[in-house]
Amino acid sequence: MLKRYREIFYGFLFGIGAACIDMFTDAKMQDKPFWDVSAGMTLYRMLFFVFGCVLGWLLWRKNQRERQFRSLLADMTKLCSEIGPPTVMIHAHTQSLLAKPGLRLPPDAETMIKAIYQESQKLQSIAKAHSGQQPMETTGQ
Repeated sequence: MLKRYREIFYGFLFGIGAACIDMFTDAKMQDKPFWDVSAGMTLYRMLFFVFGCVLGWLLWRKNQRERQFRSLLADMTKLCSEIGPPTVMIHAHTQSLLAKPGLRLPPDAETMIKAIYQESQKLQSIAKAHSGQQPMETTGQ
């Protein structure tokens, strides 16, 4: 839990540190003991805690969006790497069906195989574009 909300925790520590520094300088200037605290000053020093927590929360929100973006990017890269091999296989099988000599397919089946072949080309291009590779050149039927 501390790892997840560390920015808020750091903000809280910042508020405590600021309040302690203020208490120390105030005690030094008035020649009073460090722990001698008046009620009015306590409320004033509580603002340090609030300010530190708000600052930590804002930083946590900003970093949370960055973590979500990095997670989404990693998921997309994983998806592209997992979708690549099956699309290559679909592409190769449909290409071999279309190029096989002597194979007489009904017109509807040939149209569907051509559509599958073209869609597999699109999937390959998308997967390779997002994985940082260039799309493979293929000859269309």
